[in-house]
Amino acid sequence: MFGDEMIYEKYNIEHIPVEKFSLNPKSFHKVDFKGKKMNSYIDGPENGPKLFFIHGFNFFVEMYSTLINELILTCRVLSVDLPGHGHTDAFEDYSVNTFQEAIMTTLDHYDFKDFTLVGHSMGGQLSIMCTGDSRFSKYNISRTVAFCPSGIKVNISFGQWCLRSGLGRIMERFAFPDNLSQAFPLFPSEIKKSLFDVHFNVIKQNKQKYLTRQTKMCRTFPWEGAKNEFQMAENERVKVVFATNDVCVNTQFCYQQIKGNSKWNVKVEKGLHELPIIRPVWAAQLIRDFE
Repeated sequence: MFGDEMIYEKYNIEHIPVEKFSLNPKSFHKVDFKGKKMNSYIDGPENGPKLFFIHGFNFFVEMYSTLINELILTCRVLSVDLPGHGHTDAFEDYSVNTFQEAIMTTLDHYDFKDFTLVGHSMGGQLSIMCTGDSRFSKYNISRTVAFCPSGIKVNISFGQWCLRSGLGRIMERFAFPDNLSQAFPLFPSEIKKSLFDVHFNVIKQNKQKYLTRQTKMCRTFPWEGAKNEFQMAENERVKVVFATNDVCVNTQFCYQQIKGNSKWNVKVEKGLHELPIIRPVWAAQLIRDFE
């Protein structure tokens, strides 16, 4: 217990009640996309300010229950498990364009416009790319908040290196457990257990879908070198938040690249890569306060 308290303090982690790690199952609905089904989520006051949330790589909507439960107190929140993630069906293609089309399909399904766009990790990268994509202009994105976005420079695990190298056999042995263990390496035991349960209970239902998608994405997704795409969204309506102890994104390199060449509101916050999950009250307030 003493060790856990040190972790809470060291990384500014909030004490989160266990009930905050789940969402109302009645708020999930299926959306048709290219002949398959996507798992969408919508909740919060119907007349509240609108917010669309994009999850990170290998995660899904339920993994962000702690943040979403804070946001729906005042905001109308819409999100979706991207293709091959969570409870959404597997697809052949996992490109940025496919994910953007999936997001637009979800927005059109709910006639969702005039909203704040928020994303974490891969979702942070996608949120910036969507903001700079002319196809999204019709949705009138008012603000964009990206937590620990990939797209500039990332740190990769051994399992992910195997995937990028095309070593399928090694991937089968290492990538799946490696990803699960790396997802929550420095968390207090209570939070680690809650997140692991949510994560594994979904992934174990279709491990092959998870592995196949992960293999394709680690090899082909533009995890780095997306600076030109980021520049398409350069304006004062974008806030980017990096974490000091990020094991996934190279914070120092990304901060220097973006800070000196962008109009964005960029900051580095004490904590881990999973900032919006383990500091949900702080993250929700940061989103609300961004004007």
